[in-house]
Amino acid sequence: MAEPTKIVKGGFRATLALVISVIAFFISIFAYTASQNEKNLNARLQDFQSKFEKMKAESAAQLNSLRNETAKALEKMSNAVKNEKDVSQTETEKSTDQKMN
Repeated sequence: MAEPTKIVKGGFRATLALVISVIAFFISIFAYTASQNEKNLNARLQDFQSKFEKMKAESAAQLNSLRNETAKALEKMSNAVKNEKDVSQTETEKSTDQKMN
């Protein structure tokens, strides 16, 4: 009788195909989680941008009010200095008028 032939289950090609498919599976899982993280990242980025715009508008309003207050304070100081000069000039004019008389 003839010797029975040995049936090889799997073999090199099947093992290689299994290894490649497992690697592809892990890559697909990694890509899926990365895409989910990207969606979350985009949502967080939009949220931060809206918060930044809100803070920018608030800081611009605060800066404008600070500028107005500074301008008013400087104007008051300028008027006070002008009034002081006017008072000192009128006093010197009076003293020169008195000296002339």
